[in-house]
Amino acid sequence: MKLANAVSRITELPQILEQYGIPHKNVLSVQYSYGALDNADILVNLHQKDTIEKLGICDEEKTIGHDGEQWTHYRFIKDGITFVCWEREAIA
Repeated sequence: MKLANAVSRITELPQILEQYGIPHKNVLSVQYSYGALDNADILVNLHQKDTIEKLGICDEEKTIGHDGEQWTHYRFIKDGITFVCWEREAIA
């Protein structure tokens, strides 16, 4: 996606969020990086797992963070935008 297309998609982001019932306050950041992930050059970091699940079924990947804790990475790609959310596993 070229920069001009990415800017266009970013300007459409508020409508996309509204369409899926995602409050703007749940967006932590929006980033652009040419060729970053799976032909999706825009990365939107969301705050909570239930927020990203409003978009649909997302990919999950478990990993150990720098803090030694287990984290789950949720990812959903839609229309050239990658939505991600990180959730730390609860301590039993």
